[in-house]
Amino acid sequence: MGKDFLRIDDRLIHGQIVTAWCKALSIREIIAIDDKLAANPTLQSIMMMGIPANYKHHVVTFEQARALFAEQSEGNRLFVTRMPQDLTAFKAELHGCDTVFIGNAAKRPDTMFNITKGGGGVMFVSAEDVALFDELTASGIKIVAQTVPNTAARAWSEVRKSIKGL
Repeated sequence: MGKDFLRIDDRLIHGQIVTAWCKALSIREIIAIDDKLAANPTLQSIMMMGIPANYKHHVVTFEQARALFAEQSEGNRLFVTRMPQDLTAFKAELHGCDTVFIGNAAKRPDTMFNITKGGGGVMFVSAEDVALFDELTASGIKIVAQTVPNTAARAWSEVRKSIKGL
């Protein structure tokens, strides 16, 4: 039986996912979660173009992702979604994930905190995102901030202490 991991990365699937994360987590299946992308075969094919054939990969809607979370997998799977608030759709399913990785998300109008520290990535979060991470962590979900696998993983509780102004 494989493990499930989830990564928040507004770029969804890109070179860093394939060359670093898949190797580090022994991933066999990559699942991008995005309703709009799932409805656009042309954009899907462009996103999937750089994924080697040895990885099973697809783009799914939020509803399809919930069904996939419920299925057992033979190998490790990496679910990737764009924004922290996407996790609200998977509160129950996240309890079956080994780890939720906070990765990259560009600045948005509602974001006020840059929680990036090392690794060269950028992760901006809103007060709403912080509250969601607090809630999920309190419910037993393991959340870590880690841009790339060769940088230190910081537990959400550690990251949370560094956020000023809340």
